[in-house]
Amino acid sequence: MTTASPLRTPESEPSSIRGVAAAPPRALAPPPLLGYRRRQRDPMPLREWALFAMIVLYPVGWLLGLTLVWIPLLAVPMALELLRRGRVKMPGPFALWALLLFLGLVSATMLGATPPHALAPEMGLGRFLAYAQRMSDLAAAGVVLLYIGNLTERELPTKRVVKMLATLFVVLVIGGLAGMVLPRFAITTPLAEVLPKFLINNGFVRSSVKIELSQWQSILEEAPRPRPAAPFQYTNTWGQCLVLLLPWFLIAALHRTKSLWRRFWAIGVLVLSMVPTVFSLNRGMWLGLGLAVAYLTVRLAIRGSILPVVGVMVGVALVGIVTLTTPLGTTVMERINTPHSNEGRASLNGAAVTAAWGSPIIGYGGQAETIGSERSIAIGQSASCEQCGNRDIGSDGQLWSLLVTQGFVGAGLYILFFAWMGWRFRREHSWIGIAGGLVAPLALWFMTIYNSGGMTLVIMMAGLGLMWRNETTKAYR
Repeated sequence: MTTASPLRTPESEPSSIRGVAAAPPRALAPPPLLGYRRRQRDPMPLREWALFAMIVLYPVGWLLGLTLVWIPLLAVPMALELLRRGRVKMPGPFALWALLLFLGLVSATMLGATPPHALAPEMGLGRFLAYAQRMSDLAAAGVVLLYIGNLTERELPTKRVVKMLATLFVVLVIGGLAGMVLPRFAITTPLAEVLPKFLINNGFVRSSVKIELSQWQSILEEAPRPRPAAPFQYTNTWGQCLVLLLPWFLIAALHRTKSLWRRFWAIGVLVLSMVPTVFSLNRGMWLGLGLAVAYLTVRLAIRGSILPVVGVMVGVALVGIVTLTTPLGTTVMERINTPHSNEGRASLNGAAVTAAWGSPIIGYGGQAETIGSERSIAIGQSASCEQCGNRDIGSDGQLWSLLVTQGFVGAGLYILFFAWMGWRFRREHSWIGIAGGLVAPLALWFMTIYNSGGMTLVIMMAGLGLMWRNETTKAYR
């Protein structure tokens, strides 16, 4: 008895039998080498480039001598994108910022007026450039806030913006160390080679086209000493930005990571940042760091994140031990015991209040100079002593600058904006909410001692924008 062969259908026959060439077998992908698998990164959308260039590539603009126009120019494509959308969302407190901008434009009518007990302003190019710079910085900061808040998570991922801010933090640490290693390094930017001489002769322009890694000042002794500043002109700007960027670096480096290498790298960067932080002799920055640590500890405790709170406390203890047991501690104590600038600051701040009484609603559009010095009206600038007097009123803090340039109303709008933003999102206990919420107390603290403009305002508004958007997107919980 023979067994019947199984029935063959055309589908069961080999392709070669049916007259169709067999398809070659699909090659298998090689196994990953030592467990490494290449990550596929999404290309950066065009909508991110303006913000990326403004923040991450800011040092490039600094090296080119374009710091005066870098941020306002890059804010233009952001503003155009917002206009293209037609309908732009705004947080409630933004009305205060818009009113601050409007009154600032009106204050241009007072540029030629003289505040009480001050020198008559010189109506030269520098005064108009300083006014244009201040207003363009305020406008660009507002654009950054609306841009981040209106773009969706898909269009502008929160994670990428946080990495931009964290990258700038690392750049500032490198710049601070470079300022200590090469304190006398100075170059002339390419822009200085093409600008006409009458612009270079203007002090406002000249300071922006000359690159220096450190700012030389007499703090602890008669002889000037270098204070890290790169990639900015002033040490105070460097210190203020470093403190504002710290929480974003911590989130980018430590949020939901199990990589030991990443944690050690973050700790290494923080340890290195201590060196230029101490040698900057920046008391306001030190107090700002203390405020930031206290705020983060309280907010993390409210959130219920016990481990991060313990980490913060251990970190503070280690910083204290390292500072007090090394030469860094000596430098800190010498700076605390040398409050040489207090007398001058008090005099200039009093002059700012006096000036505000002369034009309380719109101010004078620009800063003014004192008659003489804090010791005597007869002690003024001379060829032998350029720092003896006639100091800029409003140069010792954003609050005092606004009192002169925009009166009591302008200063009040600035304070209310940050206070309202902080109060508005006080219940946002996500990681972004905590970091963004820190902007308000730091802005209110730094405004009493440092002027805020340019990149400082961009960092503040970027943090507020992320906090505002994260309230609905919940990108970081």
